[in-house]
Amino acid sequence: MTQVKATAPKAQKTTKVVSLQNEGTALTYAAIWEFINTHAAGSLHNVQVVALENVKLDTAQPVPFGYTGKAGGVRATIQDWLLQGYNGNNSLSAILNAAKPLGHSMKSPICLLAMLNGGYTPSSAVYGTGYVKLEVKPQPVAKAIA
Repeated sequence: MTQVKATAPKAQKTTKVVSLQNEGTALTYAAIWEFINTHAAGSLHNVQVVALENVKLDTAQPVPFGYTGKAGGVRATIQDWLLQGYNGNNSLSAILNAAKPLGHSMKSPICLLAMLNGGYTPSSAVYGTGYVKLEVKPQPVAKAIA
């Protein structure tokens, strides 16, 4: 008679998602880059832009700022990309690279900062309320081949 040893299923590793979002204190460009450098190995490709629950994605004005100018204008276009991704790609790299020809700075991305802080200026009625967050999921570590 062969004995069968029962083994417990291996616990699945949980990947901790690190995020940056406004929690009542206005974020700065320095805070964005510190987050990218610290948690995303300095790579915009490792950062995803995620719309928060307070965004009304199915409306013409999904957030209460940035849509009062020309329809299809630069701010509205870049904000839409930040909320929905550029061609479905939500990486910060894809979005900022697409926005660059429109005059949006990659080092000082004003539209991203506005979406994180709730407006372009502190006088905005919703300033302090974030509409997106930045996320970095840990990358799997490649095993060395012996």
